[in-house]
Amino acid sequence: MASLFDKAKKSTPVKKTSAKDKKVRLVVEDPTFFEKVEKLESLQETMKSAKAKADLISDELKDIAKELWAAEYEKTKKNPESVMICQENESGSTSQFMFLATDKYISINEERAEELKEAYGEDIVEEKTVFSFDETMIEKYGEILSSLIENCDEIKESDREKIIKAVTTYSVAKGTIDKFKQYGEVTEMMETVKPVVAIKNVEVIKG
Repeated sequence: MASLFDKAKKSTPVKKTSAKDKKVRLVVEDPTFFEKVEKLESLQETMKSAKAKADLISDELKDIAKELWAAEYEKTKKNPESVMICQENESGSTSQFMFLATDKYISINEERAEELKEAYGEDIVEEKTVFSFDETMIEKYGEILSSLIENCDEIKESDREKIIKAVTTYSVAKGTIDKFKQYGEVTEMMETVKPVVAIKNVEVIKG
């Protein structure tokens, strides 16, 4: 009688792989082809260069916006959420964009999680453990595990702890951004937990 692991394996479609063949070269007759490829290459290089410059300016604007956002948070004692960052020039034109500080954070490891908990308390970190079966142990005890996984005398005692693996991940707890004032200075907390920030709707409104 096939075990549940065998059935699960058989129900999974097998991915077909093929050897990488040498690329076939097909010659184009269209007289505009060369010019189009050349132009596309140039445009892609321009886009790559423009993106690098845009990313740099975007980071600089985010730094400006984070300072203003943090100051507003300090003043009102609550999360401002999304705000408009703007400036008007002498001619009456307005440059502006929307700034968002989200309730999402950069990944942290166990060491960083412990540092945060020590500094700000247990609530600032969420810990999640995912359990999975060890593949070697499934191969070895698949039939047995299919019928009975707990308290089975047929599984060696030395192997029981190896069957199930646990992977633990750590993250800054949801809602932390709304509690910045409880933990300390807003600017300090922005740098400490690093919420994901974004700018949107960048525009200049002519006066």
